[in-house]
Amino acid sequence: MANTKSGKQNKVIRMDVQTWKDSADNFKEYLETDIDLNLVFIVLFLLGFGLLMVYSASSYVALRDFGRSSYFFKKQITADVLGLFCMLITIFMPVKKIMDLPHIKKIVYLLAIGVIFLVIPFGIESHGARRWIQIPFIGGNLQPAEITKLLMIVFLAAMINSMGNKAITSWKGFSLCMGLTCVASILLYTVTDNLSSALIVFCIAFVMCFVASADFKKYLLFVALGLAAAGGLIAYVSSNDSASEGSFRLTRISSWLHPENSTETSAHQMLQGLYAIGNGGWFGRGLGQSVQKITVLPEPHNDMIFAVICEELGIIGAISLMIMFALLIYRMLLIARNTKDRFSFLVVSGIMAHFAIQVVLNIAVVTGSIPNTGVSLPFISYGGSSALFLLIEVGLVLNIDRANRAESRRK
Repeated sequence: MANTKSGKQNKVIRMDVQTWKDSADNFKEYLETDIDLNLVFIVLFLLGFGLLMVYSASSYVALRDFGRSSYFFKKQITADVLGLFCMLITIFMPVKKIMDLPHIKKIVYLLAIGVIFLVIPFGIESHGARRWIQIPFIGGNLQPAEITKLLMIVFLAAMINSMGNKAITSWKGFSLCMGLTCVASILLYTVTDNLSSALIVFCIAFVMCFVASADFKKYLLFVALGLAAAGGLIAYVSSNDSASEGSFRLTRISSWLHPENSTETSAHQMLQGLYAIGNGGWFGRGLGQSVQKITVLPEPHNDMIFAVICEELGIIGAISLMIMFALLIYRMLLIARNTKDRFSFLVVSGIMAHFAIQVVLNIAVVTGSIPNTGVSLPFISYGGSSALFLLIEVGLVLNIDRANRAESRRK
């Protein structure tokens, strides 16, 4: 009797073990087929590295101004955790069904425009600009420009998809898309005084129209005209010493061209960033050992955090980070190529363009390649709004990839 009972218990144990093995195998198979683990790993790595660098870059300033070296770190990790939660929700949202609802394109566009005006009654001023609104009961700040970027990507994808190939290739279709985008960009600039976000929204729309169109000649024409206009403006500021007087934007161009004339004013941030890069050399001074971040480099944990990375981890560390961003964009490119419908392809293309534009602009500003403008480095710079909505965008990409894999299995 005892042996029989013991045999039954062993059989139950073996069945339980087999059940757990089957469940683990099923979960592993689910992850392998429905979630792009490569993209998830890259995003988690960038988030972790960003938190590390935010703490390193901000600890002195936080201790001096708030009495706690982890002040900015704790706020950033809270935003990252919230962003990851929103990303998970976005992965399983029925995005295509939502976009099939009546008048949804108009609603998304009106939301993208309307959220900008929230800074008028509810905006708070920080760093000399009124670009943020305070979230009730939480106390955190939200930047409406980040919401507008996300909504404009979804709106343009839906609009271009509904127009068809011939319409978007025509001048009329192109002008309509870019005209509606210009309205959002102009409002971002005039209402929130945020030129960098206005330019990013415009460039995202331009890229989305380009990838959706079979005719690339007019896009090359616009790029040539834009470069010619930028070159003309730079030449005008360079040849006319009084051209930048009274204009904040032109002063930045003048300081970029002749930093030696404004070392303590408008060119101070750029010069200190270059000093930080030079101090780092090939392998850096060591994590946490930056000298420039201590009172000398303005906002070391925000837009200029790449300079701190170069100083502490050297050129090797900076190149490694750029490789991770290249891999992030490459994974999105693969997902875009594997999409089964035009709307999904355009959404992923717009998000990919958003990441690429911000990375290029931020690094170009820090290295002095272009005039200074406030653009954060995705997942690395301090900023809750940016991290939150960039993670939602990643969730959209994973949502589309998950749908593509499910459809491939059914076929």
